[in-house]
Amino acid sequence: MKKQVLLMGGSYFIGKKIVDILLDNDYSIYTLNRGTREDNDKRVINLKCDRNDAEEMKNILSKYVFDIVIDVSALNRLQAEILYDSLNKENLKQFLFISSSAVYDVENFSIPYNEETPLKENKYWTAYGANKIEAESFLIESFQQTKTNLIIIRPPYVYGENNYAQRESFIFEHICSDRPIIIPNSGNTYLQFIYTTDLANIILTLLNAKLDTISIFNVGNKKSFTIKEWIECCENVAGKKARIIEYDYKKYNRCVRDFFPFFDYDNVLDTSKINEFYSNETDFEHGLKIAFGWYCNNKDSIIFKEDIIRNEESIIMDLNYI
Repeated sequence: MKKQVLLMGGSYFIGKKIVDILLDNDYSIYTLNRGTREDNDKRVINLKCDRNDAEEMKNILSKYVFDIVIDVSALNRLQAEILYDSLNKENLKQFLFISSSAVYDVENFSIPYNEETPLKENKYWTAYGANKIEAESFLIESFQQTKTNLIIIRPPYVYGENNYAQRESFIFEHICSDRPIIIPNSGNTYLQFIYTTDLANIILTLLNAKLDTISIFNVGNKKSFTIKEWIECCENVAGKKARIIEYDYKKYNRCVRDFFPFFDYDNVLDTSKINEFYSNETDFEHGLKIAFGWYCNNKDSIIFKEDIIRNEESIIMDLNYI
């Protein structure tokens, strides 16, 4: 009998890839979202609900019994609580929560951060990281005395086709349009990535592994890249060199996110624990090549943030760069 899976946030990017992988492996998939974007695969049952509406969530989810719940979209403790309270947990065997590398105390500890590194709100991710920490804490407290296995995974930056976050597409757009890419003046900040298909395959592996009642894993590629190395990889798949401006943003009292899609800090995780279960990974440039193909086919529908464009123009004028 097929295992019944509820996937919160299963209609786009990470969620969609998880749906595709699980369908290929004979799971029965339900997704829940507000209905603004549905999975057109007829094998997927789409449930429509605002996950912030506690009453409606209970009305809808009380009708179903799931073996597995995968929560891609929870941003805070309240959303985690509403989902937990809405589920019929009698037959629930596994609950998997996608958290974030943003939870670590990066201001007081050094890379690579492992699963035992203390958690703390930091100056880079602020409330986003703090809210993920609170959601994790609630789930651990709630599931530790139950028969349900809780799996928490903490990814760094996820890339790949259908990525709504303007990261690799931001660089591709600048390269293809011959627009200068403004980067922090050091250019040596380390970034770690994971390809969306690899993330989905890790989840599939963990769902079939024998784990402790509470299991927490960092996930991510084994190799990290400096900002300059990452842009060079984007250049390679686009077949064109980038125009790069190294900018001392602190001197001009600006924030790095005013002009660049990443925070200026080393975001690198120790992934040795997950590699004991799953160590395969997509070649980075191969994954970027697929992402670039998606960008080329969808660039007309990608709307880049107007404030970033204005900031770039202002910086270029300040530097008298042509």
